[in-house]
Amino acid sequence: MLTKPFTAELSGYKGILPTGTVRSDVTTEDYADAQEIFQPGKARGFLLPIIREAPARTLLDVGCGMGGMATALEEEGYQSYGVDLPGLERRWASAGRSPDRFFLVDPDRFALPFVDGSIDFAFTFGVIEHVGTTDGHADRRPNWHTARRDWLREIFRVLRPGGRMLVGGPNRGFLLDVAHGPDSRAAAWELWLTRRLGVTVHRIWGDNFLWAYGDVRRYLDGLPCTIEARSVAGFLEFSRAPAALRGLARAYVRHLPRALLGTGFNPWVMALITRTH
Repeated sequence: MLTKPFTAELSGYKGILPTGTVRSDVTTEDYADAQEIFQPGKARGFLLPIIREAPARTLLDVGCGMGGMATALEEEGYQSYGVDLPGLERRWASAGRSPDRFFLVDPDRFALPFVDGSIDFAFTFGVIEHVGTTDGHADRRPNWHTARRDWLREIFRVLRPGGRMLVGGPNRGFLLDVAHGPDSRAAAWELWLTRRLGVTVHRIWGDNFLWAYGDVRRYLDGLPCTIEARSVAGFLEFSRAPAALRGLARAYVRHLPRALLGTGFNPWVMALITRTH
């Protein structure tokens, strides 16, 4: 058995949700259209070669959005699933996403609807930095580190021994972030530089709502796993960066030495985690 018992169903899509769950769709039409365009290419061009490094059959996209990556990988012959928050079920239905492949999860009490050890390869991009916030990105809850620890360990729970997960998102140790606005507790100098440069500038010490490789190690401490830093070349297109800097940014990540991938020199955390037993 792959899935656990479901507790709710919205528009034909099942999930582990509180009774009476209602959530508005916060995905804009432009963002949904953009996902439909870029997700299949990212799945085949960036993710598929990594998946093929080890035997895998069952795949899981955590925070799948419109589900284009999971769908593209299913077309490549994998048993591929996606999970995301209530509100997306209407878009899934309009895009023809299968209710047997896409499931809903509770944003406040994250629980995946899969039994232990049932997934060969899980992946999640641009999600963990939103976990444990009050507004979806910039304002951290008092227990935000605990929420992220529990979230990451829940994904680890569904991996089989030898299974892997790839977790990616903007790196707190890198000075610039082109994907989000400033942290809600940003200092005046961070806000001033952000306005002047047109990209978010943040301190690389202390906390903000982003995360770093040190957080991954801390959240998974004590679990049987290895953690490997991967390049983001071929994944990041830097479309939100100023046009004059995009070519330079792409060249930077393409030529970043392997020894620096797990440091603040990498603009994104891209952690490949293997469950050893």
